[in-house]
Amino acid sequence: MGVPAVVAALQGRKAIVAKLGMDAHWRGAIVVANALRDAGMDVVYLGHTLAADLVAAVEQEDPVLVGLSTLSGNHLAECDQVMTAFRAAGLDDVVVVAGGTIPPRDQVELVALGVDQVFGVGSPLAHIVEQVSALVTARQHLRVPAEAPEPHSARSVVLDYL
Repeated sequence: MGVPAVVAALQGRKAIVAKLGMDAHWRGAIVVANALRDAGMDVVYLGHTLAADLVAAVEQEDPVLVGLSTLSGNHLAECDQVMTAFRAAGLDDVVVVAGGTIPPRDQVELVALGVDQVFGVGSPLAHIVEQVSALVTARQHLRVPAEAPEPHSARSVVLDYL
């Protein structure tokens, strides 16, 4: 998928990026949020959040993508809580990706929990954006058509920074 196709697939679509648990490492999440914004997505950065709060934000914002950042080493338990909460809320149409310091053996477990893709530390931003675009495009058949949003330029909303 070339750059124009990637941008077209993401243009004007909404993403939520959140930190799981109380991990203090926020830079990677902000960098990825900015890359998604630069690719045309509307990005809501939640900062630190818990599964229940993330579900509420997803229900309110109706994103096509949720990006979870975790560097604390507790990614299996935290992502399990999120994916369980998403299933209970019927949020199966949302693409969920995770990133951070996640060993390869745990990446397989996260996918088994329902995370669509895992990006390790050092993943190139262009690769992340391209993969997100492909995942969002593939998942669109599950989404209930909503009213078309008014055209606008990409923006980022910071709800809770630290």
